Amino acid sequence: MNQLSAVLKKAGDMMLQYQQPRVYAKGKHADFVTEADLAVQEFLLEELAKLFPTAKFFAEEKKDNVLTDELTFIIDPIDGTTNYFRKRECSVISVGAVENKRPVLGAIFDPYQNRLYHAQLGRGAWCGETRLRVSEEPIERALIGLGTSPYYDELMELTGRTVGALMPRVADLRRTGSAAMELCDIASGRSDGCFEWLLQPWDYCAGVLLVEEAGGRCGNIMGGEVTYEKGISFMAANAVCFEQLQKILQDVKNGVI
Repeated sequence: MNQLSAVLKKAGDMMLQYQQPRVYAKGKHADFVTEADLAVQEFLLEELAKLFPTAKFFAEEKKDNVLTDELTFIIDPIDGTTNYFRKRECSVISVGAVENKRPVLGAIFDPYQNRLYHAQLGRGAWCGETRLRVSEEPIERALIGLGTSPYYDELMELTGRTVGALMPRVADLRRTGSAAMELCDIASGRSDGCFEWLLQPWDYCAGVLLVEEAGGRCGNIMGGEVTYEKGISFMAANAVCFEQLQKILQDVKNGVI
């Protein structure tokens, strides 16, 4: 973990060096990539290949991603790209690893706060040297993070209905603009759940292990475990809230509420 930590911190330094990064549209509504995303990803791929020469790689700005049972790093070079180029200082570098398509390692580095969140299977979740634990807040007192899936026109109405259904049933909602940061918040007990109707593996891979090793749960909103081959309807929560939050979300999707 020390070597991986050093790589992530160097990547964070690289990310912060860009004062006015060039921004490119990726084709869908509000979907952007910057020159910093591309540079950080290239750096991570090169450095991780040195540390793990037999590993495979699956990354947001990489074409032809294929997931096998081999050790595979799933990378988001800058999670929260819009936050990044709008200087909102809520963007992180997210590196997870799966083997046999199950998470074995997760590391999320926040360069603005110089915080490294990390977890290894069976070894707990940590921020630096501090052990993380999810909250025990019930659903009616829960802070729930949400992603709005702005790239997918077909999900906008569903997301709006979901917000309306949740508001009277939880304490409040939060929107950071970084799914990986939402998962750090849950693992740290700062919030109690999160969801997004379509989220990609590089957004949640590292954070899933953080949440689970901190005592929380992650899954597909419509049922079943988290998978990593392609995007899913994703949710995470503390153990107290998970099933109630999932039921509310399913009821919204099915038109019950």
